[in-house]
Amino acid sequence: MQTLLAALGAVVIAPSASPSGAVTPNTVTPGSPVTFSVVCADGVRSADVAGTALGLAERIPMEPGKTSGAFSVTVNIPTSTQEGTFNVSIDCGDGTSTVVQLVVSPAGGVPTGDGATADEPNHMLMAAGGGLLVIGATGALLLRRRRPA
Repeated sequence: MQTLLAALGAVVIAPSASPSGAVTPNTVTPGSPVTFSVVCADGVRSADVAGTALGLAERIPMEPGKTSGAFSVTVNIPTSTQEGTFNVSIDCGDGTSTVVQLVVSPAGGVPTGDGATADEPNHMLMAAGGGLLVIGATGALLLRRRRPA
């Protein structure tokens, strides 16, 4: 009997699973569309996004998805939204919530510096690399054709 009560107590005390949220794309420019999505517990009938931090409505209702507990909504980020990283809360109808991170950047991408792909291709380096590949392939063929003595 005590084992049964202990098991029931564990079931009652166990917290419900937290929802899983996402934002796509996670980096946008002001004025661009963004889609928030969440998977709440099975059977949850509603979910909404807290949009105040982004200059949107306080509560944005989400549309139910094809599976139970799944919701999404697409909104346009106002052109007046300042650049920065925003933690946006997505709340499920059962009282649980999750936070997704959205980066608003005037350039549309995360500024990562001046990498090699940011410049025009260097044709001289490409020709040299191609030449080395040809030399290596020719050498491999010659070694393969050599007959052991």
